[in-house]
Amino acid sequence: MPKIMVILGEKTAIFDAPLDSIVGEELAKHELPLEQPCAGRGTCGKCKVLHEGGLAKPDDIERRHLSSGELIVGNRLACRARVAGDVQIALSPVVIYSNKIFKACDRYRRERAVPLGLAIDLGSTTVAAFLVMLDNGEVCAGGASLNQQTVYGADVISRLAAAQRSEEDAERLHRLALASINQAVDSLQLSRSILARIQRVVIVGNPAMHHLLAGYPVKSLATMPFQPNTIQAQPDATKLMDGIFPEGARVALPPLIGGFVGSDALACLEYFEFDHIQKPIAAIDLGTNGEVMVTDGDQILTASTAAGPAFEGVNISCGSRAVNGAITNIELRDSQVHLETIADETPIGLTGSGLLSAVYQFRQAGYISQSGRIAGESNLIVFDQRGGHPSRSIKLTPDGRIKLNQWDIRELQKAKGAIRAAIEVLMASMNLDAADLHKVILTGSFGGQVDIEAVLGIGMIPPVSTTVVETVANGAGFGAAMFLSDEGFERASTIARKVKQVDLDTDAGFINRYFSAMELNPL
Repeated sequence: MPKIMVILGEKTAIFDAPLDSIVGEELAKHELPLEQPCAGRGTCGKCKVLHEGGLAKPDDIERRHLSSGELIVGNRLACRARVAGDVQIALSPVVIYSNKIFKACDRYRRERAVPLGLAIDLGSTTVAAFLVMLDNGEVCAGGASLNQQTVYGADVISRLAAAQRSEEDAERLHRLALASINQAVDSLQLSRSILARIQRVVIVGNPAMHHLLAGYPVKSLATMPFQPNTIQAQPDATKLMDGIFPEGARVALPPLIGGFVGSDALACLEYFEFDHIQKPIAAIDLGTNGEVMVTDGDQILTASTAAGPAFEGVNISCGSRAVNGAITNIELRDSQVHLETIADETPIGLTGSGLLSAVYQFRQAGYISQSGRIAGESNLIVFDQRGGHPSRSIKLTPDGRIKLNQWDIRELQKAKGAIRAAIEVLMASMNLDAADLHKVILTGSFGGQVDIEAVLGIGMIPPVSTTVVETVANGAGFGAAMFLSDEGFERASTIARKVKQVDLDTDAGFINRYFSAMELNPL
């Protein structure tokens, strides 16, 4: 039987693989980190690996996604490449830019007698870890890693389908969640003595992430009427964690709100004090799954909408995770294009915030119409990565230009339309208008760093003053930190009982609102 040798940084793994098996599937079986946003369907072209020897010739799909130069140097698509003999595969570690915006402190190093806790936000794309002082709940450090479950697809539907397909896949998804959490904790770079002081851990996530981590059956989540196996809290879920935390540390899973809204949204509700505020406010956790929360000062309504992975830079021709060189902002000044990238490195692609600012800027300049169509006969806008006049398409090309195509704009329109429609449904249920909102909070790894002017300019949220909108990067993580205390955990359960989830798929007006909200206008 052929052997696959996988090189990942300084680590090497060797295992047998059946002849004619698919490389991506074999990597998934051995829980090796590989992004497959399209769940291995061969439509995104993102699962590139570098190989030497032992693979069958590329098929038409690989040739469509890979240039002749890439094929010559040994790049292949893991979801299409088949094993033909002994082969060596090189994987690039995926490092997520850790944009944990808060005033960090080193008190955890100085006051060694104070016990510590970990607050984990198990997101569909990014897993964030926060180190917390248990004496006063102060968050001292934060880090993040990629959710390795992306090998089964960027969206939760693909992962739920895989978990239903076989017990082996369900168990593998559980272990990949654990591995991702472990990697997020490792990103904090804590010494052994500091790790030994960790006494409590809280993990929050959407219902799908919660069930896959806990090993619950997921059939009821994936089929009508999309209800969780359970919404109950697990004050002591230590046995589920497979010993990845220090001995004696108690792991807890807070309650879910419903089949679509999980403990990550509950953490936001507690952190933003939805149970105490007496004025109408809204909060949106922007990501692959968009959680929307609205209160009129009395009742609290929540909903979740599948915004899609565009906000994470996925399913975009030029898309990129938040890594060094990823474009976070685009600005047109005097007909010149100015780019901002992470770490000021050479542009490699667009993050979700970069896509948002690009569409907004080009819409303002007349290159994109209200309907989202690119003006003129071409379906592309091209501009030089060092600045220059936009011509027509944003994908890096060999000549150093960046392109934005019609599909990319549509992906953003669908994502922003779903968010806007969800907010409107919740507001209508409480007879609220945009003018009634005293505050709109945008949170999440994407929502915490978006351009507020661009968000309002394309109509992602209702037309409110820019002074009403604020961005908070870590709402779910900071809320999870509050759950580490007995009082905070009990408060979470109280809020969960008060909150009402609105199922958008059964709301008669959602679809019409969605199509209207796809237009690139404040409305």
